[in-house]
Amino acid sequence: MRWFLFCYWYEPDAPSDPVGLVRLWTLARQLVERGDSVTALPPRYRSSLLQRGFSIAPIPLLPWPVLRPVSYAVLSCVVGLVRACRSKPDVVYYRWMDSPHPLLFARLVGAQCVCEVNGEPVPDWSEADRTIKRRLKHRLASFALSRCDRVVVLTDGLRDLVVRRYRVATERVAVLPSGTDTGLFVPQDAHACRRRIGLGLDRDYIGFVGSFYRYQGLECLLDAMAIIRRTIPSVHLLLVGDGESAPELKQQADRLALNPCITWAGRIPYQEVPTWIGAMTICTAPFRGDRGETSPVKIFDYLACGKPVIASAIPSVSATFVQEAGVALVPPDDPAALAQTMLGLLNDPDRRARMAVQGRCFVERGFSWTHLTNRLREWLATGQASIHHAHPRVL
Repeated sequence: MRWFLFCYWYEPDAPSDPVGLVRLWTLARQLVERGDSVTALPPRYRSSLLQRGFSIAPIPLLPWPVLRPVSYAVLSCVVGLVRACRSKPDVVYYRWMDSPHPLLFARLVGAQCVCEVNGEPVPDWSEADRTIKRRLKHRLASFALSRCDRVVVLTDGLRDLVVRRYRVATERVAVLPSGTDTGLFVPQDAHACRRRIGLGLDRDYIGFVGSFYRYQGLECLLDAMAIIRRTIPSVHLLLVGDGESAPELKQQADRLALNPCITWAGRIPYQEVPTWIGAMTICTAPFRGDRGETSPVKIFDYLACGKPVIASAIPSVSATFVQEAGVALVPPDDPAALAQTMLGLLNDPDRRARMAVQGRCFVERGFSWTHLTNRLREWLATGQASIHHAHPRVL
């Protein structure tokens, strides 16, 4: 099959080179390994220029907030049409981006259109876009998702949401959860990882990897750390990432007198993430209770590295990870419960070792990128000859 991937991604606090395209890069490489042809049309970020193994057409963006997504929509369609003259795609695959232009492009070139929905298209937890803009986004999502040939969602909750809210036919939706690169994210010796990044060897490390947004629940993690330090003063916190909540989190750490026991690693290259995870004793995903539907990508990476994980028991996490998956679930927004569970694991190395083995086996069985890409290709190939475009007269 010949694939065109439209993969715009923009984080307001990191416009120069956001990290949200990693999943699309991995999908592209996996498809090429299976003999497919892939053309990716991402924004012209530095990471886009570094990709190898598939055809890539970086799209320049105008630098202003409103014009940035508009410039991507227009220019990616123009570049895509030029590329399609040489090699017509069978599948146009895109992640939802508040714009239906990949659907319109797919209709122009006669390709099957697949939209990936990896979170609520218009998140209920968002503190912005409450009025006309929010309603417009809902209408755009309803227009596009109900007309795509297939919709890929990452959780059962997202499947129910797109069927109910955006009128997508159930038979056009498939749940393909997040996964991890089990070749890159592998168990490593913790002491060796700590030496490589300059950490001390004689203490335990609680860790988090991800963007610093309020829904991640890092305020709760800091409160839990203050509780833990009363019992185990030597424990240290590794926070890998950055984001809009960073200033507030650092102020909170000051108030709690935690900064001496926190390493603020900032954003790091993707290839270095396994080393930081490898240095951790316990990994955390303390999502807030109002997070809404999400695909917990970081948890799969943690587990692939053979680390015990503590995560908030929000619906999308509880539905994915069972007790034998190496994940201990705690109530969201409860620092005392989070601290108690972390203390229990810090004092029980045998349980941590069992969880490490269980977690690695769990992702190898069904959540490696190899497994998930095979499922996607099989789903699209099944009935491909008989599928009819939803609303073919969209133009």
